[in-house]
Amino acid sequence: MVSLQSLLELQKIDTELLQLAHRVVNLEERAVLTKAKAALATSQKESAIASDQLASTKTEIDALEAANKKCESLMTKYSQQLKTVIAPREAEALQHEIETVRAERSANDDKELLLLETTESLQSKIMRVAEQIAAQIVKVDSATASLNDAINDCDAQKNVLDGRRAAVAGMIDAKMLKLYDIKRNKRATPAVADLHGSKCQSCHLDLSVVELSALKKLGADEMAECPNCDCYLAV
Repeated sequence: MVSLQSLLELQKIDTELLQLAHRVVNLEERAVLTKAKAALATSQKESAIASDQLASTKTEIDALEAANKKCESLMTKYSQQLKTVIAPREAEALQHEIETVRAERSANDDKELLLLETTESLQSKIMRVAEQIAAQIVKVDSATASLNDAINDCDAQKNVLDGRRAAVAGMIDAKMLKLYDIKRNKRATPAVADLHGSKCQSCHLDLSVVELSALKKLGADEMAECPNCDCYLAV
């Protein structure tokens, strides 16, 4: 029976590499950064909406002020005409026009007052959100640095494992190594495992007495395999 201790050591390193790859994808620092970026994006969107609302409000105020200038011009015009008319009916009509324009101007003033209050509220909101954004940018930068540090740490660990793997793989027969890679690429569980007592450490099932006996009878050039999960067994 071929000794598979070197393959078992290689499998342990490959398992560590898989665990490390899983850790890189699921780093807590990555989740923290994602959360910080989401909060920043929400604040930036809130700021953009408030800015758009402020611009729209100012446009409405400008339109009301322009309308009021027109009202002032009409009132001046009608007042001057009122001084020159003699007929009571014409004077009445002009007075009615003046009152209508005055009412329109008064309504515009009321609308503008409300819009000015809205403007102050939006400006305060934009300033408040700007402070939030500044603080959140700091958090994003800090979380980014932490994630980069964690990734660099994982890269350093991977370099060590890659070095160990290369050293171990270099001591294994090329044919055996190829068979291991083929089996490993077809499985989610280890391709090589220990046999503790009668239990395979890959599938965690017990081998029968007959199966254990068959393993002992393998030829010198044969590789032991678990009859349950087909992994190589380092007996």
